[in-house]
Amino acid sequence: MSETQEAVIHAIGRLRDELPNLLERDDRVQLLRVISGEHPSDVAEALDTFEEHQIAQIFRIVLLADADLCSEILIELDPAIISHLYPALNQQEWAWIFKELSDDDAVFVLDLFPPEARDLLVARMARKDKQEVLELLTYPEETAGRMMTNEFLEVDQELTVGDVTRLIRSSLDFDQTNLFFVYVTHEQKLVGMVSLRQLLLNKPRTKLKSFMRRDFNSVLVDTDQEQVADMVSRYDEVNVPVVDAQGHILGIITVDDVIDVINEESEEDFFKGIGSSDEELVFKDSVSKIVRLRLPWILASFFGSLLVVMVMRFTEAGFGDKAAFFFIFVPMISAMGGNVGVQSATIMARYLSNSHVPWHEARKSTIREMRVGLSLGIICGSLIGLVAWYWGGPYLLITILLAMICTMTVSATTGTIIPVALKKLGFDPAISTGPFVTSLNDLVAICVYFSIIYSFRGVLGV
Repeated sequence: MSETQEAVIHAIGRLRDELPNLLERDDRVQLLRVISGEHPSDVAEALDTFEEHQIAQIFRIVLLADADLCSEILIELDPAIISHLYPALNQQEWAWIFKELSDDDAVFVLDLFPPEARDLLVARMARKDKQEVLELLTYPEETAGRMMTNEFLEVDQELTVGDVTRLIRSSLDFDQTNLFFVYVTHEQKLVGMVSLRQLLLNKPRTKLKSFMRRDFNSVLVDTDQEQVADMVSRYDEVNVPVVDAQGHILGIITVDDVIDVINEESEEDFFKGIGSSDEELVFKDSVSKIVRLRLPWILASFFGSLLVVMVMRFTEAGFGDKAAFFFIFVPMISAMGGNVGVQSATIMARYLSNSHVPWHEARKSTIREMRVGLSLGIICGSLIGLVAWYWGGPYLLITILLAMICTMTVSATTGTIIPVALKKLGFDPAISTGPFVTSLNDLVAICVYFSIIYSFRGVLGV
């Protein structure tokens, strides 16, 4: 662990130890001194373990001294905590905080609040801020328009370096943290970008159009946020301009917002992989809402397992006294098939999460996973087959070996095909790695196993 990481862990631990004591003693001066001496993200992580009333109490103390610091801490908090924090502060306190938020951060916070709260908070904003926030709220959720900010500098290509430099210095109300690039337009359409480095290296009388960067990447306002994150990751962009269908620049997306999207999508894929939703983080105190989120996929698993039970009940009658003996191997065959199926489905779902998928590569991956399943089936089937030989002779060895090979091969193949099929149909492939694939592989394993037993029923004495 690096010294920086150790320092961060130490700072977070110290905050978690000191802040509750300072609250209890009502030592506001020392509390402000402690918080202002740490990075807002470290403060936010420390507050993750606090009760909501404690966070609200800390926010009130910080808000009176430094509303900007309060807003910076708020943005770094877990979204679930922010959503639960709304009733803990009054409208005036929220108005002070929102005054310090950028337009895109304000929209992010508003999306976590109930609809009626959004109207009340937007109504208290200054006219300019209200107009910008309402404009962003008109765009669909999880699109470039929803996550962009209106705080950028747009200039005409005929301007000189000196003109732009004076314009930057005179823009006192402009958020300087977004000033990585100046966006150049011609007839109100985006035609280029100029970095601060380029402005410094060129003479004051040089026009922007003579040296501006023309090979820039931009996104349409309705582009999905996951595609934006993929483009930023692929081309190492710092800022991405957002344009409409006519090429007019509407806003920019900064890299810190893209990192948030990447984390959000990863978390969403994780929850989908277990048959749930990342809304669980928001509903963490509501058992009934969490049950409603999980129930659909649990029911899918239930009915899949019910089919397995029905198959076993049907075959039991045909096996007579030997049914219990053959059922001994069912858990292992089912588990091994399920494991290899989930592995293949998870790997394929991760591969397909890339928005640029070459389908011939997906076909090659399917064949590869089938060969992997076959190889694993031979190895595992041979090992358990030796036990079967000791208990029931060579024919039982062959039965178990074939069952294991067929089950693991079929499970690996279906586990790969299902995400591909879902992707083709327009669904998120991450959902295939949950209870659905597990139940399907159990059913495949049971049907394959008992079909082989039925084929060898003469030599097995069934």
